[in-house]
Amino acid sequence: MALKNLLALVVLLGVVGVSFVKAYENSERNPYTKGGLYLGYYRSKCPQVEYIVRRVTYQYVSANPTLAAALLRMHFHDCFVRGCDGSILITSPNKDAERDAPPNLSLKGFEVVNAVKSAIEIECPGVVSCADVLALVARDAVLVIRGPWWPVPLGRRDGRISRLSEANLPSPFSNVTTLKKNFSDKGLNTRDLVVLSGAHTIGVSSCGLISRRIYNFTGRGDFDPSMDPNYVMQLKKRCQPTDVKTIVDMDPGSVDIFDSHYFDTVADKKGLFISDSALLNDWETKLYVQKQVFTHGASFNRDFSESMVKLGSVQILTGYQGEIRNRCDLLNTQQRRETTMALKNLLALVVLLGVVGVSFVKAYENSESSPETSPESSPESSPGTMGNLYVDYYRDTCPEMEEIVRNVSMKMVAANPTLAAALLRMHFHDCFVRGCDGSILIKSPNNDAERDAVPNLSLRGYEVVEAVKSALEIACPGVVSCADVLALVARDAVLVIRGPWWPVPLGRKDGRVSNISEVNLPSPFANVTTLKKNFADKGLNTKDLVVLSGAHTIGVSSCGLISSRIYNFTGKGDSDPAMDPDYVTELKKRCPPTDFTTSVDMDPTSVDKFDSHYFNAVAENKGLFTSDSTLLDDWYTNFYIQKLVKFNVNTFDGDFRDSMVKLGFVEILTGNQGEIRNKCDRIN
Repeated sequence: MALKNLLALVVLLGVVGVSFVKAYENSERNPYTKGGLYLGYYRSKCPQVEYIVRRVTYQYVSANPTLAAALLRMHFHDCFVRGCDGSILITSPNKDAERDAPPNLSLKGFEVVNAVKSAIEIECPGVVSCADVLALVARDAVLVIRGPWWPVPLGRRDGRISRLSEANLPSPFSNVTTLKKNFSDKGLNTRDLVVLSGAHTIGVSSCGLISRRIYNFTGRGDFDPSMDPNYVMQLKKRCQPTDVKTIVDMDPGSVDIFDSHYFDTVADKKGLFISDSALLNDWETKLYVQKQVFTHGASFNRDFSESMVKLGSVQILTGYQGEIRNRCDLLNTQQRRETTMALKNLLALVVLLGVVGVSFVKAYENSESSPETSPESSPESSPGTMGNLYVDYYRDTCPEMEEIVRNVSMKMVAANPTLAAALLRMHFHDCFVRGCDGSILIKSPNNDAERDAVPNLSLRGYEVVEAVKSALEIACPGVVSCADVLALVARDAVLVIRGPWWPVPLGRKDGRVSNISEVNLPSPFANVTTLKKNFADKGLNTKDLVVLSGAHTIGVSSCGLISSRIYNFTGKGDSDPAMDPDYVTELKKRCPPTDFTTSVDMDPTSVDKFDSHYFNAVAENKGLFTSDSTLLDDWYTNFYIQKLVKFNVNTFDGDFRDSMVKLGFVEILTGNQGEIRNKCDRIN
């Protein structure tokens, strides 16, 4: 009887457990689930969708960064007319679709959405909506220019209606009362209004939209008195009275950077549109503007992310509503009509050409139209494939893997941004000893593992890797290696602080060996000759050396590592003559002779931003370590620095991306080598 009761209990708990797991997957694991949308919507039907979107979007936007603002604006315009249903993308032969309305004639970037959709159709035909594509492309385009990341719950359906007459968008000439009503009608509040206006930080407009405001505001040849007079003078120099085409930045001096500077512009009465200046006429929007000015945008990224998630849920179509368009610019009925006509023409051609026509069609079917021969579907053609690693390694065994890594790591790094530099450094230290095998993560009861070596005692961020691994073990136990986790966490941590994105090919196995005696890392005291040899030994070249040194832009060190350099360089109480004397004086104020623990920024004035400013510091003889200053002692590394600093040829983001991909392949274990650790800090 006891056995029967136990069996009944097991069955009951099994049913409850399955129900609980399903409910958990559809809710708590997707905190942004709303109205039929959720983050893992395509995990079984098209697990590669986010990678494909990211890859194609990056190719376009990195080549033309102005597309970021354009694609973000397109997403906004789509959601404000009939909701986020992709109706802005539809073309009409009669020029009566949404995109034909005057406010939308200046939209650009349709080619990016079409290219992404085409790539997805090869991988997962008829699965992913154009509405979801546009929502993802807008997010990833902003990421390319180092803007904030936000989750994009998916599952939208595409609308079948697109009418010019319905394109009633918030106007640049509106006052704040009208704007608040526009947003309220879409389920968005006053805070969303002012936060989303912040997207104008990367916006541009034309002289035609401000001509009246600066030349004839009330019909008397005057300008809008709410504008700063000096700013009006600047605008008049750029925009002659009859000029309607010249481009004007909406955030002067900061249009290339997604930041909170737009609010400073508005507060200084330099808002380009009436709708910008109007934000000072409402107590709630004005308070938010002033808050961002006084706090230097402390909450803007987070607020923008939250408002973008809300925007993406405006009047969505889900379930059986709408359709999944095969082409974003055509309704499926339109495409069927075009296809039918094309087939009729083809049939007539085949009849006319006879055997030659039939042969031609067969040859066509066997080559260009075949997905097996498409370069898009070939793993060898993937830019992220190399050796035995490739970007979709876990597509079948753990399709949610990158989403889990991103969600956990971004949450922890957002709470403590200094972890970005720490995790990037940890990945570097891992790859330089026994290759990228996660051996840096292993603990030893005898304190004789890699992490116990002196250069590694200051490493931190292990808790992030462990948290990510624990989350992955719930979703896909025994599948994802710690080496891959660390490589991804390092990339995603840098993304949080607006650093560059790079592809991370996957498939590494975890090492079983971690010896303190093998830790021979590039030293902060090394000269350039030694550093070049260190890198060459790992298959990395001189360009990789100088480019990866650029990661010091977010680095910090301690006074102990520079004490001899500023106080007793040659044993005679002197400082390193390669250092700027004023910089030495500043460092001495921060680091008394007996202080070995105080932190020192490696990129003075720019340590919070992942940018190329580190190279300016080195060029000014303000490199913190000998290994920084010595980059001026080699012709190639010096030339690279001068290229960025003096000639303003800033290729750093792209170069860093390329070098990080190379770093991730150093002495990897794959196939039957190594293991997949269950916990990253111990061997199985």
